[in-house]
Amino acid sequence: MTTPSPVHGPYPRVYLVRHGTTEWSQNGRHTGLTDIPLLPSGIEQAKLLSERIFENPFQDMVHIDNISLVLVSPLQRAQQTYQQLLQGGLSKEQREGTSQHHSSCFTRTQARTTSLLTEWDYGDYEGITTKEILKSRPTWSLFGDNAPGGETVEQVSARADAIIELIHNFQRGQNSDGKKTNTLRMPFSGPEIVNAAASAETLRQSEHTIQENRDNNQRHHDHANNVQPTIDKAVVTIPDNPTTRDVLVVAHGHFLRVFAARWLRLDGIQGKNFVLDTASVSVLGYEHTLEERVIKVWNQSNHLWKDNTRIG
Repeated sequence: MTTPSPVHGPYPRVYLVRHGTTEWSQNGRHTGLTDIPLLPSGIEQAKLLSERIFENPFQDMVHIDNISLVLVSPLQRAQQTYQQLLQGGLSKEQREGTSQHHSSCFTRTQARTTSLLTEWDYGDYEGITTKEILKSRPTWSLFGDNAPGGETVEQVSARADAIIELIHNFQRGQNSDGKKTNTLRMPFSGPEIVNAAASAETLRQSEHTIQENRDNNQRHHDHANNVQPTIDKAVVTIPDNPTTRDVLVVAHGHFLRVFAARWLRLDGIQGKNFVLDTASVSVLGYEHTLEERVIKVWNQSNHLWKDNTRIG
């Protein structure tokens, strides 16, 4: 029997941000663990997202002041996207270097890098477009047929479930046993990110984690339910005020689509129904209780239009 969550409305939110455009995403090539950077247009997309969040006084989609935990994929396209959001949290004087004060609303949160958020490992289909795959497998679909030598949808779902459990425990202020707690030991794969220099160091430290994740996926290819990514441990403090337990997740398209399906307690394969654009933001949350999970906003990307042209 599920232990009733002690939090009453308004309920915390989970914000999903997909990274900006890369050369491969622009060309439709499957980009799993290949660590490629954002294109200039991808950087611009992330800046536009940041402007929408921080500089639009009418937006009520992302409650910046309520975010107390940020989870980021170790792959640089996600890290670079997050860095633009970090910059958006600084004042104009701070961004121009004329202020000695370097605090951002995001740098005051607990930010972590975790290999649980890496993109779907596409195995033999890495770097190949769907059009090319369909030439030899006309009925193929990633969600239904997986990718040879890569992860199964069950394996990706297992990673999503682990993150969802961590977030759910964080937002209800309880451990997995339903006992109230002020801290959680969460399976992260990297240190806190507080600025660009720290982020660069995180990327260097995470290179071996990415390879470990690929090796782990190969070892457990036939044992999807037993996937246990190689990760470090980190203690995260839970805010006393439940309304300040919003979580921001910066990750990848196919992973976040599976994440959304699992958030709704659907099979991971149902992620095929959730299209997700680059540099988009989506909002997950709760209705009535913390056991009733919902999608509030999905694939919001209006901010990518500039001078009647869509960036990226």
